[in-house]
Amino acid sequence: MEIKNIYGAVIYTSKKETIREAIIDANLKGAYLKGAYLKGAYLEGAYLEGANLEGAYLEGANLEWAYLKGAYLKGANLEGANLPIYCKLSVFITGENKIKIGCKEKTIEEWENWFKSDEEFSTQRGTDEFKRIEGMFNAYAAYYKTVKNGK
Repeated sequence: MEIKNIYGAVIYTSKKETIREAIIDANLKGAYLKGAYLKGAYLEGAYLEGANLEGAYLEGANLEWAYLKGAYLKGANLEGANLPIYCKLSVFITGENKIKIGCKEKTIEEWENWFKSDEEFSTQRGTDEFKRIEGMFNAYAAYYKTVKNGK
């Protein structure tokens, strides 16, 4: 099985039987994937250190456990993507200024106000797990604001 760049050049050859296994096995360090259409791609565990994913279309992609140190993601569409940050609840950008945490969806401003409040859902405030959930929210909110405002 071969993984090729957009120009058709082979960037990785694998003896694995499935695309999923080949991607997990692949070392895509520094791969040039600028503008790549990877909607819904299964990239769980992929080694993408320093990869250029500028403007890549990664909507709904699974990047859980992917190694993205130094990866360039400016302008990448990560709406609904599963990013490699551990948290017991899924966090997704679901639309214009909206983020879904677990089964609850709010605007970024509504979530910011909620995190400032004393209200709890299923995770007790002050725990490490709550801090991870808030950290995930902050990461997604910062990403959304950066992409939307170009800053």
